Amino acid sequence: MRSIRLLAGLVTLLAVLVTGCSAAESVAVPDSPVGKQLQWYLEAVNRTPIPEKELGEHLAEAFLKEVPAEKFNTLAKDLAGLKLEELTSTKPNELAGVTSIPAGQKYDTKISVGDDGKIDYLLLEPR
Repeated sequence: MRSIRLLAGLVTLLAVLVTGCSAAESVAVPDSPVGKQLQWYLEAVNRTPIPEKELGEHLAEAFLKEVPAEKFNTLAKDLAGLKLEELTSTKPNELAGVTSIPAGQKYDTKISVGDDGKIDYLLLEPR
């Protein structure tokens, strides 16, 4: 009897853990101008170096002056596997939330786009 209860408890715990992991991975990125750019960024960090032409299609000119392609790629290469864990603020042109990498590091993340739909602000601060 005791081993059956223990087994039932372990099965329940496993179900909770699996469900919890699935929920963390299923945060939807909004279908908005900034959401589209966030989705691009989450995918792009997995294939650095990102060509300058592609960066120019997604990053505002002023942003690229502050963070040139070489620096952007240097920062992005350490973020492979970046995923969105939580959104804390959603506006059509601004998002804030929490992202993480597989090594376990979490980041407070903020991103915004200008009227042209290009990223004009992107910040990931370690938690």
